[in-house]
Amino acid sequence: MSYSLKLIVLCGLGLLLFGCSTTPKVGTPEATVKIQKKIAEKKIEAAEEIVKTIPEWCNEMPVSNVALYACGIGNSSDLNMARNRAMLDAKRVLADMVNSEIVSRMEDFLKSTGTGNNEQVKQASEIITKNITAEASLVGYRQTKAETQNIESKFQHYVLLEYPIGMANKALLAQIKEDEILSTQTDADKAMAELEAEIEKRRNR
Repeated sequence: MSYSLKLIVLCGLGLLLFGCSTTPKVGTPEATVKIQKKIAEKKIEAAEEIVKTIPEWCNEMPVSNVALYACGIGNSSDLNMARNRAMLDAKRVLADMVNSEIVSRMEDFLKSTGTGNNEQVKQASEIITKNITAEASLVGYRQTKAETQNIESKFQHYVLLEYPIGMANKALLAQIKEDEILSTQTDADKAMAELEAEIEKRRNR
């Protein structure tokens, strides 16, 4: 065998050994780490793609004095499932916003009557707040926008829900008027009149 041929064979063996030494064997900790790293990289790439394609109306939702808005996002290989998940996501966000609105109005009412520290009044207000939140979060909303995209092999669905603030406030006012404890507090009439004025400002469209 000539010197040149020996050199080529040795170089080939060297490259083969080098390649084997840098490729982790299947089942070893090194191989597992490498697979996990690739999975993490793919997840990051998918997340970056989703961020790029989010509709503008979902990133910057409408601002209104008479309505609350929530954007929901759903992902699935099944289109109907993606839509359902987006709707549930938006409803959860909207329910939290409605709850915050009702709690804020009830706090204003209690401050106006000066009975915020009365335990009996507090219990009555908590019951009404929970009841109204449960009712308000289920009815009255409407879908204003929707969009479906294909992200790799799955459907990415976006939905925008709108909820009139006046509906929640009207329900709250009606409950306060019917409640024997809250409606008979000092300055209750004045506080309810202020709530009615707020409702008029945020009337349903």
